[in-house]
Amino acid sequence: MFTYKFRAALSMLIVCSFLISACGGNGNTTNSAGTSRETATGTDKLQIEASVATTRKVDTIHGAIEYPAEPQRIVVDAYLPTLLLLGEKPIGATAKDLENVHIQDIIAGIESTGENATEKILQLNPDLIISANSDPEVFEKLSKIAPTIILPYETYRSVHEEVEGLGAILGKEEEAKKWLADFDEKIEGLRTRVNGVIEEGETFSIFGAFGKTFYLYGDGIYRGGLAIYKELKLTPPERIQKELIAPGETFKEVSLEVLNDYAGDYIFFDESKGAEMDKKDKVWTSIDAVKQDRVFYLDAKRFWPFDPIAVLAQAEEVTEMIVSQKEKENAN
Repeated sequence: MFTYKFRAALSMLIVCSFLISACGGNGNTTNSAGTSRETATGTDKLQIEASVATTRKVDTIHGAIEYPAEPQRIVVDAYLPTLLLLGEKPIGATAKDLENVHIQDIIAGIESTGENATEKILQLNPDLIISANSDPEVFEKLSKIAPTIILPYETYRSVHEEVEGLGAILGKEEEAKKWLADFDEKIEGLRTRVNGVIEEGETFSIFGAFGKTFYLYGDGIYRGGLAIYKELKLTPPERIQKELIAPGETFKEVSLEVLNDYAGDYIFFDESKGAEMDKKDKVWTSIDAVKQDRVFYLDAKRFWPFDPIAVLAQAEEVTEMIVSQKEKENAN
């Protein structure tokens, strides 16, 4: 009887050990120790608990990507400012990233990869690549160089989403939390200033001329939309709310003739790629905001970027535009 009970207990112990070991393999990170944390005992257990995960995993459009838990040589495309605010300085970034006017004081030492030139990236010998380019051919080339995380444009639809998302990928959750707390405090101050001068019910539109085409913009990554609508919470005209913001559309192509149907009490206007509005055009001059000189012309270099650092800078500029405009109106 004793032998039977001993064997039964031993069998149960072995089964439990297998179950515990299996559960331990389902996490997103791989521990640098080779022994399961749960099955180790005594001194071995203390050593394993003190060790650090050497890799992480993240789910992407290309499946689960495993990458170094503490990458030392990151190459980035489109997310440079966010990495910098998290305390990660990449070794390489695209030429477009490095032209961002909002980060010129913090990019020293980062090498240009042109427009994701494979040869240059290979020379930099990265251990992690983060890119917004969703072209399958680009991923295939880059992933042969180093673990590559593709986060397509508009993966993140707000400053909080982007900072928290990349903070989690890079193990910089505390840095993300701290930066966002400071960001929220500044935005709240700007929002209070704006609300102190605008009248209830006043609306704001974002228009753009791009080449020979005209666009409306919503609360997304284009032309200050994140700063104007999402952060400062300025009110859009009803049609922009209904046709763009509510369904999650970030832009809409329209003809010049219908711009008046989407015009708010104030208009933010972007002219890019050689486009220039004919300021004497009858359609344009018929818009009330134009008649009352309530059009803010945006600097493309400052309002095309849509990273968290740029959004804060844009919110500050928009606030100054509105406050100055209101002071001018009240003086007349």
